[in-house]
Amino acid sequence: MDWNKTKTIFIFVFAILNVFLYSLYLNRYNEAKDVEVLGETSIEERLQGDNIRYDSIPENTTKEKYVSGNIRVYEKDELKPIENQKFEVIDKSKLVSTFDKPVPLENIEDTTNVRKFVDENVFDGSSYELFNIDVKEKTATFFQTINSRQIFFNQNALLTIYWNEENEVYKYEQTGFEELEDNFDQTETLLPDERAVEVLYQRSLLKPNSTITMISLGYSTLVQLTETQVFAPTWRVRVELQDGTKEDYFVNAVEGKIIEFNKESEEPQEE
Repeated sequence: MDWNKTKTIFIFVFAILNVFLYSLYLNRYNEAKDVEVLGETSIEERLQGDNIRYDSIPENTTKEKYVSGNIRVYEKDELKPIENQKFEVIDKSKLVSTFDKPVPLENIEDTTNVRKFVDENVFDGSSYELFNIDVKEKTATFFQTINSRQIFFNQNALLTIYWNEENEVYKYEQTGFEELEDNFDQTETLLPDERAVEVLYQRSLLKPNSTITMISLGYSTLVQLTETQVFAPTWRVRVELQDGTKEDYFVNAVEGKIIEFNKESEEPQEE
């Protein structure tokens, strides 16, 4: 064996390895410096750098309790009759009402008109708040409220109204909770709504040239049992993109985790 040649090869290999390790060290060092600089930059400055506008008025709620409720059971013989409507109860927990004569709804995209219709025609309609109007699908979705705050995407707290081609409402479906109470002893300190925005920004969910148009506090399902469920305070952040598209994001207001709803099962998944 030619030891001189072997030694030369080893020296060459170790030299290359040292260069590689040094370059790796420099990359890690620069990354750490970048993180340090990013940490020193306020969320407002970072949003401004990506031209993300913040038009929403901050909500100053700092403390809330978890809330629990029982799935409502509809007894057909206990429902107070409403003129022009026929009730059907499905699996005891869903109420379906069909109008004998469809009710005209003028200017379907006007939330005031939709709100008025629900207040005047829907069983216990005042317990629900509008979430979305889908003109293409001819539906409007409402979520049940707790202390005037919506329960987001829970299949047992939904009101959906349907209209036809003539903009006449012909039926609605609803589910709900009863005995909704914030009866937990401990009051939780909430993350500021600005922190929810920062969480979304750090996960690259807020796109450049967009506008945060609304931040509101509601609830999402934390514990789901057979009949009783527990709800956690949750920030809803609505963002309007440059092309006018609107997106909603949800962040657990206690733990700071992003919540992604499975719209088919309407069960939340935390990241």
